[in-house]
Amino acid sequence: MSDVHGQYSYTNPHADLYLYLSQWSDMESYLNVGYSRPGQYHLHTSSHLRLINRLAEGLLQLHAVGPHADDNRLLDVASGRGGAAVHARQRFGLQVTGVDITPYNARRAASNARENAAWPAVRFNMGNSMRLPLADGSYPLVWSIESPAHFPNKPAFLAEVARVLKSGGAFTFADLLVVDNVATASLENRQIYADFLRTWDVPYLETLSSYKTALYNAGLELKHTEIVTRYNLDILNRDCALFLWLSKPRWLYNSYKRYLRWRTGANLDNVYQHVLASHRALKLGMIDYGLFWAVKV
Repeated sequence: MSDVHGQYSYTNPHADLYLYLSQWSDMESYLNVGYSRPGQYHLHTSSHLRLINRLAEGLLQLHAVGPHADDNRLLDVASGRGGAAVHARQRFGLQVTGVDITPYNARRAASNARENAAWPAVRFNMGNSMRLPLADGSYPLVWSIESPAHFPNKPAFLAEVARVLKSGGAFTFADLLVVDNVATASLENRQIYADFLRTWDVPYLETLSSYKTALYNAGLELKHTEIVTRYNLDILNRDCALFLWLSKPRWLYNSYKRYLRWRTGANLDNVYQHVLASHRALKLGMIDYGLFWAVKV
């Protein structure tokens, strides 16, 4: 069973990965895997911001030529810990409402907005992404950054986005994708894929093709999409491989295990299992990362 609430509330062993990564990135604000071109340091908060900027710039290009260019309100669906919403306000001047189903995330996001002087232009509420507590056609802009992977019904989520978007409104999202012919190529691959889903508390992943179909069925016209795996997941996989190699000497592993517990509270054994499951899937190329931009027709 998926336990995404536990993962993001530090009550699930999978959350130890975020404690581990907090040594380099602000995991209390940003939870996306980031985006880095060659020569850019990836294991840092700046990589999270690059991904947010890439989505926002494409979204605002569509917004500028749409019918609601004078309305700067953004709905952040499954807003996590609020870093993206706060950044949308600080860099792009947007007024943001975030909705998240996990209490810890909603509380942390609200604190981040206040600590960064973004409140009340940035606000957060509890809510289900597939039953948004909002009126039809109420927002000109919507985004969701790497959260749909956790949703049990992605087409229903897209239909809900289309419902709350104004006609001609713009939408962008980033998400993990399964490369179906790789994930189902053998019994071993199916098990590796299942382990990846379990480790990340994800019920299933869509393919690029199935997302295109779901967008169309929801009444959303896809304007642009990009597969950017080489700019984030491939980098993550290299980091996973290095982590696993450095874990081989038991004396080094045990020493670092004690240090990590002292430094962050994380259990290195849990981090190791998370990294191992991720590496096994990523090295086979069964997981991609996609960016999507669409408008409501």
